[in-house]
Amino acid sequence: MRVGIDARGLCNINRTRGIGRYTARLVEALVELAQGDPSFVLFGYGDGPEPGLLDPGVMDKVEWRGMPHVEGLSYAGLMADHVSMARAVEAAGLDLFHAIDHNMTPFARTPSVVTVHDLILLVLRGPYLGPTAWSWMLAHKYAARRARRVIAVSENTRRDVERIWNIPRERIDVVYEGVAPGYRPAEDQECVDAVCERYGIKPPYFLYLGGFDPRKNLHNMFLGFKRFLLAAGGGYRLALCGDARGFEAYLDDAVEEFGLEESVVFTGFVPEEDLPALYSGAVAFLCVSLYEGFGLPLLEAMACGTPVLASNTSSIPEVVGDAGLLVDPLEPGEIAEGMRRLDRDPVLAAELTVAGPERAAGFTWRKAADSIMGIYDKALWGGG
Repeated sequence: MRVGIDARGLCNINRTRGIGRYTARLVEALVELAQGDPSFVLFGYGDGPEPGLLDPGVMDKVEWRGMPHVEGLSYAGLMADHVSMARAVEAAGLDLFHAIDHNMTPFARTPSVVTVHDLILLVLRGPYLGPTAWSWMLAHKYAARRARRVIAVSENTRRDVERIWNIPRERIDVVYEGVAPGYRPAEDQECVDAVCERYGIKPPYFLYLGGFDPRKNLHNMFLGFKRFLLAAGGGYRLALCGDARGFEAYLDDAVEEFGLEESVVFTGFVPEEDLPALYSGAVAFLCVSLYEGFGLPLLEAMACGTPVLASNTSSIPEVVGDAGLLVDPLEPGEIAEGMRRLDRDPVLAAELTVAGPERAAGFTWRKAADSIMGIYDKALWGGG
């Protein structure tokens, strides 16, 4: 069997975000599991992903097909990308194509399966759904409807796909994401201290990792942290990790509004090798997002034994289960109280430090790859 995989997420803005990390870890697990059957063809831009995004040796075991990269998100650019991808897929002589990036082409005639990470643009609409995004999601929908199987990364995403796109539930398979082996509690406190110092973080601190768009609910997180800080008498930091380009003015205004200039640290992008130490050193990991398709940083934080304070919405309870503290993300008072409990209740913190790694151990990329290999067989031989 010859399977194509959309690997554009390793070559575009998503390469350090959720879709890029999903693509990298899944490709690695599939290649290791398959041992040459099926063989894999990766489709992306140019000559391949930049070094470090995939484990060494993976590119030697796959075929790479590069395409031109149309810059920008104009309607014409999206259409050109769809046509380029469809032509490349049709020319590769595949048995099956696995679409992963959000920008799915509806034009390829090769049998396909698609991974749907989320339908955030259609669920939240508002600031997300402009004319180009509407065209993007329309192509996404038609690609999913034509696919033989749809892979949802959570039960929450499956419900959204069924409800919004009217795709029958029996054609949708839920396959959870996994956590990489490198995420585990740091045993070397000196290493943790050195990494924190590198990013200008002074303990004790709470940690956030992710994007900075409106659904991340940072305004309420800042407000909750401010209330916690006043009750605690100061002395704590809130470290926010991730690429904040495009949101600098908003973030600066919010920090100034709440008088948090001395308490909030923006680290910028943090490479994966430094994340376990930052997770391990935190009082707690915060994710009070309004909507997540899955929530990979939650899994990583739990694997590192870091207590988690998270929203009780969307897919988040599926990931966290009983191994974290869930709150209403629209109630800053609940966020502040959750932070207080994780900081001041040593019994609760100790319980979550044990429960987190136990919970995270059930989510592996090997398990995901095994499920997806079964879906490939189902798509080709079992109808759909």
